Amino acid sequence: MRDATLLMETGPMEKSRTNAGKDTLLRAGKRLLKVGLDSRLVRDVVSAPRGAPDVLAEIVRHGLSVKNVHAIHAAQHPERLAMVDEHRQVTYAQANDEINRVGNALRNSFGVKRGTPVVLMMENRVEYLTCWFSLFRIGASGVHASYRMTAEELGYQVDHSGARILFVSPTSLEAARELDRTRDDLDLTIILVGDETPPDGVLGYAHVIDQASSEFATPSGRRVSKDESQNIVYTSGTTGQPKGTVRNFTKYGLLEFTRLLDRLPLQAGDRHLVVAPVYHSGGQVFTLLNSALAATLVLRPHFDAQDTLEHLSSEQINTVFMVPTMIRRVLDLPDDVHRQNPTPTLRGLISGAAPFPRVLRERAIERFGASTVHDFYGATELGWVTLINGEEMRERPGSVGRPLAGQEVRILDDDMNEVPRGEVGKIWVRNQHAVSGYLHDRKASDEIRAGDWVTVEDLGYIDEDDYVYLAGRARDMVISGGVNIYPVEVENVLAQHPSVDDVAVIGVPDEEWGETLVAVVVPANDTLDTDVLEAHAREHLTGYKVPRRWVTTDAIPRNPTGKILKNELERRYS
Repeated sequence: MRDATLLMETGPMEKSRTNAGKDTLLRAGKRLLKVGLDSRLVRDVVSAPRGAPDVLAEIVRHGLSVKNVHAIHAAQHPERLAMVDEHRQVTYAQANDEINRVGNALRNSFGVKRGTPVVLMMENRVEYLTCWFSLFRIGASGVHASYRMTAEELGYQVDHSGARILFVSPTSLEAARELDRTRDDLDLTIILVGDETPPDGVLGYAHVIDQASSEFATPSGRRVSKDESQNIVYTSGTTGQPKGTVRNFTKYGLLEFTRLLDRLPLQAGDRHLVVAPVYHSGGQVFTLLNSALAATLVLRPHFDAQDTLEHLSSEQINTVFMVPTMIRRVLDLPDDVHRQNPTPTLRGLISGAAPFPRVLRERAIERFGASTVHDFYGATELGWVTLINGEEMRERPGSVGRPLAGQEVRILDDDMNEVPRGEVGKIWVRNQHAVSGYLHDRKASDEIRAGDWVTVEDLGYIDEDDYVYLAGRARDMVISGGVNIYPVEVENVLAQHPSVDDVAVIGVPDEEWGETLVAVVVPANDTLDTDVLEAHAREHLTGYKVPRRWVTTDAIPRNPTGKILKNELERRYS
């Protein structure tokens, strides 16, 4: 672990730091009242069919945390739809009942105790959420796996996490069965959700929970630590094997909830569209926030641009989270498709998980409105750090916004000293919802921490008004002729040219300069005039930042969350 003494509360405030994390009791109280009114949460409780007393009684019995939100809403709005997918829909009363049955079945029939890891390997669907929330309730750990994984990839996560129980869908069943056939030593229990008859050696979800109790599911076994109910999300693995990030959502209380909602356009009883995969952190955060607000979650199994726009319109959706790649594909739909699918009820289009280029931001604002479009900075390891809306985007192009309440941000150089405002350095964050570390990897955990502070090696700077700007990842920085170049700055300039549909800038080895810039461009049309694009770059950038080599490609390789796979491009073009 790095020396945390360099991050002590010293130094002048003109340094690159923000202190949104410092909360007084009065400020927290005012925020609670504001959020309660703005989100219509107070009105939702008071107007509930069964009223506030039943809600308070449920809170007294089982507490106020993520493991109890469905029980609270079942007491408050039992007939309100909680989850809708293409197979079924369930009310809050039905969801709470099913969560209890899954939890009790796991505890009583399969010996799941506090901290026991269980794999969730499904596309977005009702059973993904009922299984996930049941794990919170009984103190078990959820291991989130992509339903597109191969048996080999799944085997790594199973081995690394120690999970032996897997919930799968028909889409992911074959990978799980192949792993079970080839690895007798694992002795896996595979539970298939959905209506299909399970093959030999696989259990059916309905059969597993039919005989289980619907009484409130409680943990079994001795409490081993405050982080027993771990939520384990494996990073993208763009460099080496994926690492399992560990977070405990059950310890987040009312204070963190109001901090996140303070500047978000979410309201109680909303209809929220889930198109980002729930196995990813971004999809999870919005699922949790909207569940806490007794919203109706409309789950699509996977993202499709036209399907998404049609559901935004037909389902009268209020909020949606999408990564920038998804937003681009929606905006690229033909004009007549947009005209046929108006979105008058959409109040929040929130982007995150990857850079949201300036040109794409403007297109989104033009289509959906400045008050609707939002972007945030965060990471699986950091949690949610900043937020910016469309009006602010236009006032401060390129910014990812100001830190949310509860966030402290500092910009440090390589020697862990704070740099002046406006100067690029490494972003360090302190908050209450950063990950506790990487699963079974103390060395990697120590590398991202200094005391309570965490970094994912992102580079950026802070302006005089506490707005944060990103300059890329430290490992992406290019050193050409001894000068530091931040590819994201070059990408932002090139992306503004109408001949560019998508772009990535990388550094490749060069005998003379050490490294030199290569621009990998997806042309907006069939051909690309690189002379015109180079002239555009020289108009907006210092000479040494202009790429020395230009190549075209059909598509920029990205991971499922939209991050550019620069290591793949570097191998391809070095």
